[in-house]
Amino acid sequence: MNSINILESIWKYNEELLISAICELYKRDNKKENTSLNLSRVLDITQNIPDSLIKLANWNDYNFAVNLWILVGKREFLHFDQWLKERLKNIGDPFISALLTYIEE
Repeated sequence: MNSINILESIWKYNEELLISAICELYKRDNKKENTSLNLSRVLDITQNIPDSLIKLANWNDYNFAVNLWILVGKREFLHFDQWLKERLKNIGDPFISALLTYIEE
């Protein structure tokens, strides 16, 4: 069984666990120069697990979500402007803080 099959199985039984793990690995590895789980890899994973991209991009870790969605927008997978408007309307200040953090980096 390869890693994608394992991830698909975890997704099937506990989406939140997998999303949380991906976010934590990304945050931990993002602090290092040599990252093993970068956003491109996360995006690759979402291409193999149906409906996972939207759920990851709407996760409550706004810094992760903003960074992921910026990459998604660059690759023109989904409409960044629609997602941005929805997040600003529904979340407000915490999401704006995540956007500002992204801009400062």
